Amino acid sequence: MTSMSDVARAAGVSAATVSRALRGEPGVSEATRRYVTEVAKRMRYAIARDASTLAGGRRYAVAVLTADVARGDLLAGAEGALRQAGYDVLLYGLRDDAARTRFFEDELLPLGRRVDGVLALNVGLTATEDAALAALDVPVVAVGPDDLREALGLAARHLAGLGHHDVALVLGEDVDEAHEAALVAEGLRVRPEWTLWSSPTVPGGEQVAEVLLDGERLPTAVISASGEVALGALLRLRRDGRAVPGDVSVLSLEGADLTRAMGITAVEGAWRERGEHAVRVLLAALRGEDDAEQRGPGPRLVQRDSTGPPPHHPAR
Repeated sequence: MTSMSDVARAAGVSAATVSRALRGEPGVSEATRRYVTEVAKRMRYAIARDASTLAGGRRYAVAVLTADVARGDLLAGAEGALRQAGYDVLLYGLRDDAARTRFFEDELLPLGRRVDGVLALNVGLTATEDAALAALDVPVVAVGPDDLREALGLAARHLAGLGHHDVALVLGEDVDEAHEAALVAEGLRVRPEWTLWSSPTVPGGEQVAEVLLDGERLPTAVISASGEVALGALLRLRRDGRAVPGDVSVLSLEGADLTRAMGITAVEGAWRERGEHAVRVLLAALRGEDDAEQRGPGPRLVQRDSTGPPPHHPAR
């Protein structure tokens, strides 16, 4: 069985450094922490959680609150970073009012004895909910719903710059606001029938395209909150004989392997990287360190093959 001394020899550091690095304690640089963690993972060494908890009061568990437990780059980024750092993830889905009420009234109180910190991902906490989480006396890091508006602003400016005016907006089922204001601010038009909600799946995107194709007229661009929906819409439009982007441009508000592989223009860095950064902020707080860069990296738009000028635009 691999011991802490074995990991220390392989990494070229002391056993005390290995212990501090794997427990997330102060006194170890971030580069050393990452290196020691990688060596320990390669050697299949796991620190004894019970002993570390007794010694330092750590539980090595973090509660993650999210509006959608099924998917999402934001959640994937945070969960992956937590597990890589050796933390268990207690996932709580606050998808609707009933789930939120159940969590804050029944499940919150015992949570403080089970976790070292809380991540709130795009759940739009109220002042009362903020105060309830603060009462747990553990670090709380929240990533707010304004990220969607920022991603929408980037998408809107990109499409407006290409000459688009008529745009459809497809949001996730857990989003309760339409958010057309970010598009209107850039001079884009969103008809009521062009604001749609969809499950984050390729078939969901195909259904969205069918609704748009059945309408009185077709928008010149589709903005989707989901990469899967963007792909489904693109495939259905092409099956109908529509050129993408010649007749309709398609853009995703999340960057993922799927959008990159399929050449879909996307807003990158709005979700996964922010989830990872939120974990870095939380772990810094657990080590008693300040992280001045609370907000994390900003999103950027990456243009690929799915967006271009609208039909009959002078640029074509």
